[in-house]
Amino acid sequence: MSPSVELRQAVEDLYADYAAVIDDGELERWPALFADPCLYRIVSKENHDRNLPLSLMRCEGQGMLKDRAFASKELNVYAPRSWRHSITQIRIKGTGDEFPVRANFVVFETVTGNPTQILCAGCYLDTLVRVGAELKFREKICVYDTTIIPGSVVFPL
Repeated sequence: MSPSVELRQAVEDLYADYAAVIDDGELERWPALFADPCLYRIVSKENHDRNLPLSLMRCEGQGMLKDRAFASKELNVYAPRSWRHSITQIRIKGTGDEFPVRANFVVFETVTGNPTQILCAGCYLDTLVRVGAELKFREKICVYDTTIIPGSVVFPL
């Protein structure tokens, strides 16, 4: 059964909000896009394909998401930069109160004084859940394609 137009729009809106929160530097709003409990991981394709647990970033639950958002925005020291997400080919794999979604992503990074470059590309393997009238991420697994990230990942992907 294919998803309704309303569900497709709600999913696309969630992904657009996700990108805007990070790209606009509003990381304090990032945890609110997730249900509790939740899982957020950034993992290489190689580790994901081998089902290895090593992740570049791993947050379990709202508390860890809030800590990561605070650290990324307030504590970590890094050169000023901006990010732009491109999220495409969103595929809803089911319906109901909890369902999988897959999407491709590219994150462009501009460090002040340098040309824009592709920081990372890969796919999101997500599980979405209904919380009241809203959709939220239950799991967001960011699988990046390369084994080398050019520079540090200072924000969530």
